[in-house]
Amino acid sequence: MKIKVDQSKCIGCGACVSIASKSFKLKEVGDRYKSQPIEPVGDDIKTIKGAVNCCPVKAISLEDL
Repeated sequence: MKIKVDQSKCIGCGACVSIASKSFKLKEVGDRYKSQPIEPVGDDIKTIKGAVNCCPVKAISLEDL
């Protein structure tokens, strides 16, 4: 599984980091902060899916490898 964050959609709200802090971090991009996946992921799949589902702008997706 690979986490993808669409940087053009991400608003940097931090909900994903709050839910799955071992798999997401906020990174400074220009004058804003945006979500970035941490590799390798540190959270279980249920927690990661919870973070994906909580994204208010649906910027996060999961890809099978």
